[in-house]
Amino acid sequence: MTENKKTKKSLITKSKLLNAVETVLIDKGFTELKVNTICEASKVDKKLVYFHFGDLKGLQNEYLRKYDFWESKREIPEEVNKEKVKEILTDQLASIHEKDILKRLLVWELSEGDEALKKVAYDRQKNMCKMIDKFVNQHNFKMDVPPLLALMIGGLHYLSIYPTEKENKFYGIDMNRKTDRKRMVSTIKRLIKQIE
Repeated sequence: MTENKKTKKSLITKSKLLNAVETVLIDKGFTELKVNTICEASKVDKKLVYFHFGDLKGLQNEYLRKYDFWESKREIPEEVNKEKVKEILTDQLASIHEKDILKRLLVWELSEGDEALKKVAYDRQKNMCKMIDKFVNQHNFKMDVPPLLALMIGGLHYLSIYPTEKENKFYGIDMNRKTDRKRMVSTIKRLIKQIE
């Protein structure tokens, strides 16, 4: 077999394994991210996990590095006004709702002390903090804005994953229902409008 064919086959195998991590994560949750489960989903021999990634952690870390799920490199606009903050928060709510993988990553991130997961969370928060700092610095607010936005973002994350894990409402709010998501967006807009 020529070198190019070997390289191509190697890339295909790695891709199958990385895709299987996502499949297992979405279908079964992070507790089932095991070599045998991933290999079963990818139909790849488990020896190849060790050959290509060193071990299970190596495979998981490569998966987390490969995709920028949270747009942690999202460019921060020159002007960060209330409308831009509303847009970013409502976009984040919509993204988490639409992408099961984001819900699963949040649960995994909250449940494990994994260094790669910490890095993903750190990058996401670092970018959001830059946006919040710019927002606060560009305006002369009387109130302490960062804690309000932290509560809103934390609440959005929690409300988004709660129905996934508990299949239940949280204080009467079911984020799987379009009407309840609209209520949340309306509340976000109202709270941001009241920042002074």
